[in-house]
Amino acid sequence: MKTKYPINNFVENLDDQSAIPGKIANGIRKTVEDFTGRFDNLDEAKASQKSRPDKWSCKEILGHLIDSASNNHQRFVRAQYLKAVNLPNYEQMDWVNLQKYDQRTWKELLLFWKSYNLHLAHIVDHMPAECLHVSCIIGPNEPTTLGFIVVDYLGHMQHHLRQIEQI
Repeated sequence: MKTKYPINNFVENLDDQSAIPGKIANGIRKTVEDFTGRFDNLDEAKASQKSRPDKWSCKEILGHLIDSASNNHQRFVRAQYLKAVNLPNYEQMDWVNLQKYDQRTWKELLLFWKSYNLHLAHIVDHMPAECLHVSCIIGPNEPTTLGFIVVDYLGHMQHHLRQIEQI
């Protein structure tokens, strides 16, 4: 299954549709455990530092991933029982700015992000494979499937974690 972001870590091929929920759930768990194990003690000053004024700090990137978890939580659950969803777009700059992630401690953000994603992994792990075909419309975007959203969620997470690793 092709998505916007490649899944480079912890997930093998996704040719078998029935195996996608389990593989993505395991990929989420492994990504979270790996990242939290390596970045649990990130220095507060480094976590708050911006490379440029118009770029996010590590705290803000992780906050963006918390927002992504929150928005996708709604998508993952609603699509399973509604069988088609039309949800608002995620306005990432507004969400990050309004929530002031830069004013939280790194440890608080990391714990919240980890817990939320372990819950999402649980949801995805128990998602029936037939739900992957449910139509989802997000904001002004073209319809996509829940399967695309689930797979892309993990790729999006890994993309932003790589950004933190590079700071």
